[in-house]
Amino acid sequence: MIISVDFDGTVVRQDRSYGDTTTPLRLMPLAREGLRALKAAGHQLILSSARANLALRLDPELDPLVRAGKKTVRRADWEAAQPTHAARYAQMLAFVTKHLPDSFDAIDDGTCGKLVADIYIDDRATRFGVGLSGMDWPAVVRRYGSLLRPMALHG
Repeated sequence: MIISVDFDGTVVRQDRSYGDTTTPLRLMPLAREGLRALKAAGHQLILSSARANLALRLDPELDPLVRAGKKTVRRADWEAAQPTHAARYAQMLAFVTKHLPDSFDAIDDGTCGKLVADIYIDDRATRFGVGLSGMDWPAVVRRYGSLLRPMALHG
């Protein structure tokens, strides 16, 4: 199964100001173990994030609401904010490389649009139907953790 996992509020805590790209990020409780359990169960994991939004990082015209004329962009404001958006994306990549190597099969770079996945794990998603709806990392570990070797949780 392909699972899209959101970064902020799902993998890392989101108790910081939007523009803070210097304070070290902190993992959500049992996120590492939950990701390992999902990988051990044979799932393909894609890290997704609004941090990858190309309209924020590269060109505001990539926002469909801007193109449709429903949202206006003050170019000077966008240019002032763009370095923060780029830094947030770079911060995510550095964190995953250092703290979660081999956890994800792919990392969204914003070029795909909406990711196609079987399940979306997101702190804000509304789920309809069945699946991992309502599960947090401790529940994922309980459900899939038996697939891990005993020492894998501590490595």
